[in-house]
Amino acid sequence: MSVSDTVGFLACPFLAAIAFVGIHAWFGLQVLRRKVIFADLALAHLAALGATIATLFGHAPASFAGFGYALSFSCFGAALLTASRRFAAAVMPEAFVGILYVVATAATVLVVDRAPQGAEHVKRMLVGNILTIGPDQLLKLILIYAGVGFIQFAARRPLLALAGDAPAGSHVLDKAAFWDFVFYASFAVVVTSSVSSAGVLLVFCFLIIPGVIGGLFSHRIGVALAIAWAAGIIASAGGFLASITFDLPTGAATVLAFAIVLLGAGLGRWFFAGSAAIRAAHRRTAARSAAVLTYAAIFAGSLWLIAFPSADQPLIALIETAGLDPRWFLTAGERAAFDEAAAMEQRYRDQIDRLTMTERRARWQGEGLSDEQVLSLGSFQQSFNEMGRGERFVQDHLRTLARERSRWWLGVPLALAALLALIWLKRRRYARLRSASTAVIPARGAVKEQRGALR
Repeated sequence: MSVSDTVGFLACPFLAAIAFVGIHAWFGLQVLRRKVIFADLALAHLAALGATIATLFGHAPASFAGFGYALSFSCFGAALLTASRRFAAAVMPEAFVGILYVVATAATVLVVDRAPQGAEHVKRMLVGNILTIGPDQLLKLILIYAGVGFIQFAARRPLLALAGDAPAGSHVLDKAAFWDFVFYASFAVVVTSSVSSAGVLLVFCFLIIPGVIGGLFSHRIGVALAIAWAAGIIASAGGFLASITFDLPTGAATVLAFAIVLLGAGLGRWFFAGSAAIRAAHRRTAARSAAVLTYAAIFAGSLWLIAFPSADQPLIALIETAGLDPRWFLTAGERAAFDEAAAMEQRYRDQIDRLTMTERRARWQGEGLSDEQVLSLGSFQQSFNEMGRGERFVQDHLRTLARERSRWWLGVPLALAALLALIWLKRRRYARLRSASTAVIPARGAVKEQRGALR
């Protein structure tokens, strides 16, 4: 598949991801301020319930009637969420959202039991597939989001006021029910439209993670929204790029990309926000924590090697990747068997890659394969996989033998070195805390003397 074909194939899904970020980041910031973080999950399951009922009545899931059923049920959920404000003093909003989510899920399960292919429809509703978005669906999403965005922009002041910015006695609170319903109804329209295309998992990331990142750096809604948009677009691009590069499911790769961007934003704020003294203290804490975790992992991995050399050894596998060759602990005959098994496994892997490329070339370049050719390719791939698995078994056996021979001279020194490093770090921290406490005592005495002199 050429670069131009890849760009053409991913253009609509990526533009849809940008549209998702644009509208969901705004709602995410308000959801975080209202403390109803899982409201979109409740509305999404209500939409799935409505769509499943439409299927039960004979309507196609992608039809206008199916969308109408889903939207009606999610709007009903919006009305219930609006009514929950009356009980906010006695019941936490998240508790009400959780109850709504559980009831919607249970009702969906009951309807699925009666609906033809209902389970498959619910699975598609919850998981989604953003790569299937085409130009027509993209245009429909943009028009829906543009309409909702216009309503949200026109009503931004009362909506933000009800999200926590309104002072006590504000006139906005007199019409709280109306503006709450405007917010939740608009939210229901967006969730119903998004979940059917991208799935609950990805939509939740579009909603919450950019808003969290924006809130990390600013409490002003405009600045936070700009940061959320930038972070969401960067994460979406990273997810799509990882999906193409490593042949990964796009939804899952995008979710992990959002998590990585969130982690990077949190670390950036930790290391670079605040005064110079605060930043230096944070960096020292991070360095000390990383050192403790590293030495503790080495100590635990060394003891694991000594006690169970034939089990999985993450620490030794990491050291082998860095340059420790397990063949150093094998005899000449064992090394020859290890090298032969590795060469044969690589040969089988190359054959599998060649067959996979043949299949992809036929699929993307339009050459096509007959049913017999597809079955033949699958049979060859399965055979090469089985033979490669046998060669890996030989390598794993010899590698385990090498680890059993190296556990004493490698495991014991590593465990002792890690233990001594942990003791040294502990003593150093104790000495630093002790010196800080002794420095505080004279300062307190000087303060008392100054107070006595003033008296």
